Amino acid sequence: MAKIDVHLGFTFRVGDMNSNQYSRVDVTINEVDTDSPVEDQLDKSKETIDKVWEEVRRQVDSKVDAILDETS
Repeated sequence: MAKIDVHLGFTFRVGDMNSNQYSRVDVTINEVDTDSPVEDQLDKSKETIDKVWEEVRRQVDSKVDAILDETS
C-alpha cells in the first residue's frame, strides 16, 4: 500500500512593489492511500482545509493591514 503526500504553496507580495515583503500560504495533504478511493479521502481533507483556510486568511489579512499601516 503506497501513500503519497501533496504540497502546494503560494507566495505573494505584501505592500508596495518596491518593498521586499512577502507572505506565504501552504497546504499539505499527507498519507493519501493509493489503494483506497482518493475522492473519499479528499472529501474529509477539503472540509478541514476550508475551515483552516478561512482562519489563515483572516489572520493574514489582519497582519497585512498592520504592515501596510506601518509603511504608509
